[in-house]
Amino acid sequence: MTGSVRITPHSGELAAMALVGGAATLAAVVMFGSRSPLFVVAALVGGVVLVFGARRPTLALVAMVAIEVSNLSGVLEQYGKVPVFQASMALGLLAVGFALRDPELRARLNAWTVICAGLLALFLATQVVAALGSTDPAVSLSSLRRTGIDFVFLLLVLLLAQMTARPWAVAITIVAVLALLSVLTVIDYAVFGGSTSFGGFSIVTTSSGELVTTPRYGGPLPDSNFWGRHLTMGLPLAAALLTRSLRASNKTAVAAVVLAIVALLAGIYLTQSRGTFVSAGIAIAVWFIASEGSVRRWGLASLPAVLALFFVPGVGDRLQDMIQQLSQGEGNGHVDPSLLGRLAAQEQAAMMWAERPYFGFGPGTFPGEVINFAGRVATAVRQPNAEAHNIYLSLLAESGVFGLFGWTIMVAGFLTILVLRIVAQPRSADRVLVAAVVAAILGWSVSSAGLHLAYFRTFALVLAMVPALAPRWPVPTATIRGFGRRAGIWLLAIAIGGTIGWASLAASGSSGFRASQHMTLVPARPINGWYAYALDIRSRIELLPTMARVLRDPQSPVTVEADPVRGLLTFTATGDSATQARDELQRAAAVAGNRLSQVNGYDQYMLQVIGSMDITPTRDHTTTTVLTAVALAAMGALVTGLTLAAVAGRRRRDEADSAPPLLDRISVE
Repeated sequence: MTGSVRITPHSGELAAMALVGGAATLAAVVMFGSRSPLFVVAALVGGVVLVFGARRPTLALVAMVAIEVSNLSGVLEQYGKVPVFQASMALGLLAVGFALRDPELRARLNAWTVICAGLLALFLATQVVAALGSTDPAVSLSSLRRTGIDFVFLLLVLLLAQMTARPWAVAITIVAVLALLSVLTVIDYAVFGGSTSFGGFSIVTTSSGELVTTPRYGGPLPDSNFWGRHLTMGLPLAAALLTRSLRASNKTAVAAVVLAIVALLAGIYLTQSRGTFVSAGIAIAVWFIASEGSVRRWGLASLPAVLALFFVPGVGDRLQDMIQQLSQGEGNGHVDPSLLGRLAAQEQAAMMWAERPYFGFGPGTFPGEVINFAGRVATAVRQPNAEAHNIYLSLLAESGVFGLFGWTIMVAGFLTILVLRIVAQPRSADRVLVAAVVAAILGWSVSSAGLHLAYFRTFALVLAMVPALAPRWPVPTATIRGFGRRAGIWLLAIAIGGTIGWASLAASGSSGFRASQHMTLVPARPINGWYAYALDIRSRIELLPTMARVLRDPQSPVTVEADPVRGLLTFTATGDSATQARDELQRAAAVAGNRLSQVNGYDQYMLQVIGSMDITPTRDHTTTTVLTAVALAAMGALVTGLTLAAVAGRRRRDEADSAPPLLDRISVE
């Protein structure tokens, strides 16, 4: 047996196909009944295909990857309980079992297999520890069960990828499936106007968002943001495939990969997800940096085209709108609802972490704790999210610092293995793929800053490629020294870049004081009819935002923000001193009272102070200064890192040139 795909089955396989096919048919009759002949036939065919694929490790690997990337199990749920994922797991177990019987395939497993399994076990152990003190043990045990199943799936794909030595096959399958599904979304949008879903593989989601230019497509997923996270991983893999095809001078492959990249970019655009736009750009930038010099030069040459993308409607304007809303701190009534819900969920997760900082509330407990925290955070929404929409805050809330530490070590461990390969074999033909896997992992991680841990198995496919791309074991001492040297260079570069950004913010910001006061509207006395209606200002969500605009004096710098969920108006003033900020706020409140009486009369509403005034020192920064600081920090880190790396490389070459030849050293000795 080899890693290649054999086509002709032998007599033993035919007998196994007949046996497994009959068993699957019987199971289908029991589960679905004889009145579902389609499922009975599908079970028979599936049993035969299961045995056929299990005897061919590469075919089994490709099938498992394609099933997971396409979310076939989730799409077929609308037609009943079709055990697609269970069949995929069975295929993987059988394929690994058969492959382990082959000495040649078994010999490809090494210490990297154990190390990767250990990294997964470490994170799982942190979740088990967090579950011991869970506020809902049943929910945490269910979460641990799902995590354990996902990790078994990851190990199966990892073993198959390593034993077959086919990481490129995994990359090709991921890119091909993502590109095909993206083409379906383009056809659905351009031809059918979003009216057909192609059986559930081109879903128009219900996600909202300001300044969107198209319906938001989620591919085979119900949420466009998670679909965008998948496409983010596929983009650097496609770039690696394009580089490989160009170097092989394979025009057919080049044309196919170019079309795939265009399809992926179109799919990313149709998600209309700002997080996807940012993470995809970061992933490609990381791929260029991690690849060799010739690829980096192409990256620099393509910068004008990348900058031109920001002028595409639905990209640059949406990113600018998001930055302005987040940086200017506008009231809830003026913030994009898709951002508002995430901010509220992230604040709830942060508050949960503050209450249980070490081990959290228990895996999977965030949805059940929302009711206890939604009313206590600064950002209020009528329908709180059931997930934290930030994988790192979610881990902190559910498993504390211990859980986040386990996740960080796991992901950092996989990345370290890939970087060791780059250091050990910088001129390897597989370097572009190694760099693509690094970029995919980092792109997924960046995108997860706005998403929770869902569809982990698709991310697991990328992690599973790592041992197949790892350097030879044992790792030479020179490689470890080179890794330490490069890691030190880039850590120093990041520190210098952060210092530059901090210095820019410190030099550009203005210090002062901020005063804030909560108020609400109450019916004026004496009561003049419709008292209950006037008192219930929170059920009419448009009332408070409208009154906030009416009460604010356009000539005053004091802002009036409406919180229709809690029924509050928040007056905020800034000044060079605490006294100035207080006086500005009191003046604005008096003007608001006069404007209220002018608009509604003295027999309708009056302003009621809630609590005491809060005055705190602050340091204000405009959107421009923040963006400038971030840009300076990134450029400073990048330039410093590349410069130090070039200097270190030149020094090593000079030392090598100045060393005496080997024969001279031998004669001296």
